[in-house]
Amino acid sequence: MTKLLVIADSRRYIRNNCYLQQLYKTLRRQFDTKLVTMSGRGPAANLRLDRYDHVLSLLRLRSLDRHLDMLAPRLTGKQVFVYEQDPWEAYAESGHCRGAYERIAGALNVKAFLNTSRWWSEFIMARGLPSRFVRMGMLPELCNVGRPWVDRKVALGFQGTLHPHRKLFFDDLAERGHPVTVLPSASYRNYLKALHNIRIYIHTEDAPWTIDGKVTPRNALWIKDTEAAARGCFSIRDHEDEAYAYGIDEIPTIYTYHEVAEVPDIIRGIQALSDDEKNRRMREATETLRRRDDWQTVVEAIRRN
Repeated sequence: MTKLLVIADSRRYIRNNCYLQQLYKTLRRQFDTKLVTMSGRGPAANLRLDRYDHVLSLLRLRSLDRHLDMLAPRLTGKQVFVYEQDPWEAYAESGHCRGAYERIAGALNVKAFLNTSRWWSEFIMARGLPSRFVRMGMLPELCNVGRPWVDRKVALGFQGTLHPHRKLFFDDLAERGHPVTVLPSASYRNYLKALHNIRIYIHTEDAPWTIDGKVTPRNALWIKDTEAAARGCFSIRDHEDEAYAYGIDEIPTIYTYHEVAEVPDIIRGIQALSDDEKNRRMREATETLRRRDDWQTVVEAIRRN
């Protein structure tokens, strides 16, 4: 079996990060995986890189940036894949690690940044850096349709942080006669349970960044919608072309809008479907996401080498 060396902040961080936990489980199923962490003194100076076919960093961007002086001599001569979910932190005017990608590529032999947005992956390649687009996903065992439509108690719901742009959106919907039940942030286990009680999951990510002086849509976080669909919810959010990178055309329960004024008609259209049709679409969406197993895109990107 192909041997993979994984570098992470800590085992605890992987356990407590719902997405890294799923990705790491996927990697362990597909590779002979060795995990080293930055806990204590970090990876040993005499790490036998020749024993591994591939090296993958799961470090947070700020951690990888901060530890470059330690890591560079330990990884000399080895190509490194860098899995990275938040590239905007290196490029947006509000980013916390501006310039980090260039510093990382200058210090390490980066085979590719594995970025979870196609738009951002293309942006990074346009900067002369190697990148491959990979999807975030849901482990097949977490793709569970749950309760049928009629047994779900929350008609229109969201769970998570109520950022100002989301509050404005929800207030607008309430004025249009469609109040949204906003549930507080919870553990991932409880979040997945909550999704089984929501009929339509709804949110907005319309909070653009400024990059090189230009206002730019987020082009990110489509995992929220495929995640909801994998738990049997219908899902509605603002449209971005990034949706196509996440294959929403294959998911019959995900809808997008260009203007908030369109949302009430989308809601009414979903509600007008027969209960049998709603449940059929819910099952189809869940099965499609289980079959796709989107975390495998990371495995494929590494194996492509």
